[in-house]
Amino acid sequence: MVKLSRTFLLVLCSIVLLTMLSGSASASVEYFEEEIKIGDGYQINNYVIDVTDVFITDKLAIFKVYENGDNEPIHDEMIGINESFNFDLENGEIELKLLSVGSGVLDRASVLITVRNVDTYLTGIVNGGHEYATYSGTPVIELTKTVDEDNIMVDDIITVTVTAKNTGDDKATNVIFSDPKQEHFILDKSILEQTGPMSMDVGASQTVFVYMLKATEAGSFILKSSTATFSNSANQAFPQASSNTPTITVTAPESLEVQKYAVLELSTDVDSMIVARNDKITATINIKNTGDAPASAVWINIIIPQGLEYVDGDSAIEIIGGVPKIYMESFGVQGEKEYPYTVKASELGTYTLTTKLAYEYDDGVNAEAQKDSTESVTENIYVQKGKYDELLEQPIYVYALPIIAIIAIGAWIFHRHKQYKF
Repeated sequence: MVKLSRTFLLVLCSIVLLTMLSGSASASVEYFEEEIKIGDGYQINNYVIDVTDVFITDKLAIFKVYENGDNEPIHDEMIGINESFNFDLENGEIELKLLSVGSGVLDRASVLITVRNVDTYLTGIVNGGHEYATYSGTPVIELTKTVDEDNIMVDDIITVTVTAKNTGDDKATNVIFSDPKQEHFILDKSILEQTGPMSMDVGASQTVFVYMLKATEAGSFILKSSTATFSNSANQAFPQASSNTPTITVTAPESLEVQKYAVLELSTDVDSMIVARNDKITATINIKNTGDAPASAVWINIIIPQGLEYVDGDSAIEIIGGVPKIYMESFGVQGEKEYPYTVKASELGTYTLTTKLAYEYDDGVNAEAQKDSTESVTENIYVQKGKYDELLEQPIYVYALPIIAIIAIGAWIFHRHKQYKF
């Protein structure tokens, strides 16, 4: 009975040791040990803990917690040495413990601040307390796309201008602008292209794109929106901003109206622009025949860049020569189809997914079949570090030592068990 009790105790200790070692590698805890003078504060994100009074004789101190520059504290606590108080911050918790008090030109309090399960982006002493802290806010990027003419003829040229303005209450940082290729038009001339990254102060305006488009076919067409990705002054990412979408009416000369065209519009959408490594991205190919003639011999090639891996997709997608492809013998007038597929983000970096389309059609005038092609390119896809990447980057001994310890303890237990067995 004694042997079994000792064996159970050793196994229990081994489990506790392994739990402590593995827990220390994954716990989300930060510590700040600081000496704060009366009137000053300590900032964590958009919260500031002010030291408002220190009582040397009684070994007490009073702390007030302010949120986002408000003048009314959300906490008002008086604690003694080795006492503490807690408050919630975002999805985590803050604990402040009073270590000691000291006198001088200004009395002060030494504290230990423990931050649990909070992504900190602003920390440090604030001279003068919460009134002098700098808080992160919300930048708002408004994009406006304009054209100099919205009713034109085939082969006419229009000028497109895209402007951006920060109407929020914080500086926009790492601003990246993009403007997609416009179907039914060809780029005649690029006058200005500022994609970034750049920053925009509150109230700042910027012209980011100016270019000229030549209309290639008749119809009523909606220009695609320009987009912007950005962060605030604390490097927090915000949702993508999009511009308006002007409509252009293009009229064909009478001599062209007798001809028929198959006009296959192609676009590719993705469900996420920012993903972690090893996450999956769902892309959807959209194809529509907006012309007045059916298309034939339709080939769609999906170009997957190195760093992304094709996983699976619609049953119509076949892998031919290592390239995902779709083939259709015919595609009728006003026909619409969607083909979803999935890729895996295997490497860090910035990527785009390209879809190439080629087809033929009978225009009713020429004896031979007319051939046409187009392609669509997605917005940038940013692959960042995954949830467990930092653990995988740890030196091997961080994981090897606990495992070796457990093996050694198990071997010793087995050895002792054999000794007592006889």
